[in-house]
Amino acid sequence: MNVLENTLEEKENSLKPISVGELVKHTDGRPDFSFFIPSYQRGYRWDTLEVTALLDDIYEFIQNKKLISEKYCLQPIVVKKLKDAYEVLDGQQRLTTLFILLSRLQVNDDEITVFDLEYETRPNSKKFLSNLKLGINNENPDYYYISNAYQIIDKWFDENKSITRLRSKIYEALIDNVDFIWYEIKSDSVNPIDVFTRINIGKIPLTNAELVKAVFLSKNNLALGLDDSNDSSYDIVVSHKQTLIAIEWDQMEKQLQDDDFWFFICNGHRNTYETRIDYLLDLITEKKNTETNLYYSFREIYNKIKTIRLDVAHLNKLRLTNNSLVEQEWANLKQYFDILNEWYNNKTFNHLIGFLIFCKHDLLSLLNMYRNNNRKEFLESIIDQVYKKIGKKEISKLRFDNKSDYRFIYRILLLHNILHALKQPDTSKYFPFDKLKDDKKWSLEHIYAQNSDDIKEEDQQTWVSEHCDHFEMYYPSEIKLIRDLKSLKDKQNFDNDEFIQLFEKINKFIQAKIAEIDDLESKSLDDESSWVNEEHSIANLSLLDVSTNSYLSNSVFGLKRQKIKEKDKELVFIPNETRKVFLKYYSDGKKHDGYWTFNDRLAYAEDIQLTINNLLNFKSA
Repeated sequence: MNVLENTLEEKENSLKPISVGELVKHTDGRPDFSFFIPSYQRGYRWDTLEVTALLDDIYEFIQNKKLISEKYCLQPIVVKKLKDAYEVLDGQQRLTTLFILLSRLQVNDDEITVFDLEYETRPNSKKFLSNLKLGINNENPDYYYISNAYQIIDKWFDENKSITRLRSKIYEALIDNVDFIWYEIKSDSVNPIDVFTRINIGKIPLTNAELVKAVFLSKNNLALGLDDSNDSSYDIVVSHKQTLIAIEWDQMEKQLQDDDFWFFICNGHRNTYETRIDYLLDLITEKKNTETNLYYSFREIYNKIKTIRLDVAHLNKLRLTNNSLVEQEWANLKQYFDILNEWYNNKTFNHLIGFLIFCKHDLLSLLNMYRNNNRKEFLESIIDQVYKKIGKKEISKLRFDNKSDYRFIYRILLLHNILHALKQPDTSKYFPFDKLKDDKKWSLEHIYAQNSDDIKEEDQQTWVSEHCDHFEMYYPSEIKLIRDLKSLKDKQNFDNDEFIQLFEKINKFIQAKIAEIDDLESKSLDDESSWVNEEHSIANLSLLDVSTNSYLSNSVFGLKRQKIKEKDKELVFIPNETRKVFLKYYSDGKKHDGYWTFNDRLAYAEDIQLTINNLLNFKSA
């Protein structure tokens, strides 16, 4: 359990964004906010890296912000009200840096105001902080780092003096666009040291998800819209709703930790989000990919509740039906999650929607489409979307060496794998999207590679050695080729030209073998199917992760087949249709399992086409 659940009474504590502009306000010449850094806090220790990173971040925000109202959120600050000041339980490093920055800006504009700041361990700190100037103060470690930060800020402005109105831009952004997440403890029974200790165990800051959770679990928020005329049951009802949301939140988090589920709904890597529930929060708040604010969904949800809290007419309307506003917002999030769960557990939806998500299709649009259509209409729509992802070009016209085709070939081969997994009668067997979206990268592999350029010079020695062993085992009568392979194998160094000559000899030998088989089995190639013999056609391509692709290293088909079988024994994930290619499932390859022949290519291409065509059958399923 986190600090918000375990230490703080929700109905007594305040959680909200607060602008720097609000923190620096003065009334009758006195600051509205005074902060007190208690003795149990670590002293100020920010150095060049942290201070310049903050300044760079704020300036980058200024450069990139598109709306005047756009916000830059600093990490949460946790405070407790004392008689004349706020005791800072967490966030003092940023708060102090902000004070130093404002103090430096004051030098050029005496109308700039700052809040008061004082360190309990430094009796004269208030006076020292109100008179900051250039020069290092070695009186104590805190003064050293504070005076050093002041110089770092001054140097940063000097190094960037070519930027027009830089000081003004920074100050305006601080006042209008920079917010802290303000968490105020109001209970007298809470020990500030206990809170500080819990927050700082492992120095883990509050996440966006934890802040949103606090908003949902706040009894003050949960009560918005409820009829409070029955005092005897009011508190019980609110407590019950709070408990229910807390249980459902935990259930969501548990489900999201299942990699099978997570990689079905999410197109990112394992560490894309700070917490996985952030993905859902981003969905319901429609966060754009360009949005960099870590606390975006918290701000959106908080501001929505804040706006309605001030809307008396809206609240009265809710009270007439005894509906909690927060409960409605939670129900919306829960509905999205339940839909994702339903898709995950429905084999057809899992495979088709999983493919769309992998192709970066907008998930929110799919969720809304599902909510606005019946299941049959929705299924027809997603099948149409799947077809759009693979393009309109005939597979016979697609070529690996055409940049515009590569994406469609990749998607078609992926879909080929996914649809075969969908056809499996075992309803518990699903395509493993978690294998496809983990830290591996996936690429297209030539089944029969004929280009030596793809083999790196550092891999040439290994290639020669492996093919020497392969030819000695399977082609012992090819004495000349084996001699040439051994000759290069025994050389410590050989030049690239020698390798290319040897590669071309072996390639010519293999092509001659394939031609013999094709002459016997295929007799003649008709014009309609001759395309399958082209090196860069889809009939000569399969899907593999980059590591396995590199391991195969443009080997001859027979050697690749051996390597694939070795990987298969080691339980390395190989897409099933790629595995079937090298194990000759598509054609009768018993007589020539060391070659990728015309009949093999044709059978493979026909299966790809037939599988894609059969997708339409799901519309009537």
